[in-house]
Amino acid sequence: MQPVSERRRFGRVGVGVVLLSCATLSVAQAVSDPAQWLSRMRQAATNRTYQGTMAFFAGSQVTSSRVTHISEGRERYERIEALDGQMRQQFRHNGAVLTLWPQTKVAVIEQIEPIADFPALPASSQRALESYELKSMGADRVAGHEAEVLLLKPRDALRFGQRLWAERETGLLLRTEVLGAKGEVIESASFTDLAIGGKLASDSVLKPMKKKLDGYRIVRPQAQSTQLDTEGWSLKGSVPGFHLLNCVKRPLDATGGEGVADLQVLQSVFSDGLTHVSVFIERFDAQRHKPMRTMLGATHTLMNRHGDWWVTIVGDVPMATVQQFESLLQRRP
Repeated sequence: MQPVSERRRFGRVGVGVVLLSCATLSVAQAVSDPAQWLSRMRQAATNRTYQGTMAFFAGSQVTSSRVTHISEGRERYERIEALDGQMRQQFRHNGAVLTLWPQTKVAVIEQIEPIADFPALPASSQRALESYELKSMGADRVAGHEAEVLLLKPRDALRFGQRLWAERETGLLLRTEVLGAKGEVIESASFTDLAIGGKLASDSVLKPMKKKLDGYRIVRPQAQSTQLDTEGWSLKGSVPGFHLLNCVKRPLDATGGEGVADLQVLQSVFSDGLTHVSVFIERFDAQRHKPMRTMLGATHTLMNRHGDWWVTIVGDVPMATVQQFESLLQRRP
């Protein structure tokens, strides 16, 4: 016979388990439509406070970063610190971003509209259902959190499939895998540890953005919104499923590197609601430019000369898709 105090303690635990199970069940029932998880994942990445370590796998490369994301009403704060390779720290307050390169003592300050990256999804993620078939794959656990697993299967060969793990209670994206034509994993990103919620001090982000940065060379690259046709370019067709997100003209090297600080590059970003393809156009320089094609994980890059211009196309899509963008790009007379 257990002592009364022990029976009461285990009784409370039992009630807690029942309540937790009911809460988990209610969330699963409330989000019975897999498409609703896409909205929850997109909103959670912005509107939740979380802190953890992310690991990225692409080909033979493995990197990791420590991220702190704070949501306070309409204010968003973020700190990302690279844990591998060259030291880099990034601080963000809404659209204002400070990137520090301690080894070279360079500080880059800019206003940007960030392209969605793990653990975020593009704002147009619902449109992805035009190009992908979405299926629920059941439950799993990631970094100690219960997760719902979703499969986005491409409807054509122009894009890769993806598997997504969404945290059961909040919808926060915990893990993503990019899948090749045979279902093999060619790239992945995942939290290895994660705490969601709680009270985190936004000073860890704001203080570095307000201090004088003594000893750093400060660079303030200016991006100018524009249009392809305004700059004398156009696509003589469209790649199925991909839509133009934005087009800007900006410095070629945001860090103000020697020899290229004054050079400009035109960047157009296209998205199918899940992944992106960027088209970069700059003046051709025989000293710097050599045609090539590269692949790292899911990222395929094509670099080629177009008359007096140099074109670089990069995206987490098959090389055939990158080539299709290049074949459609033309310089207007």
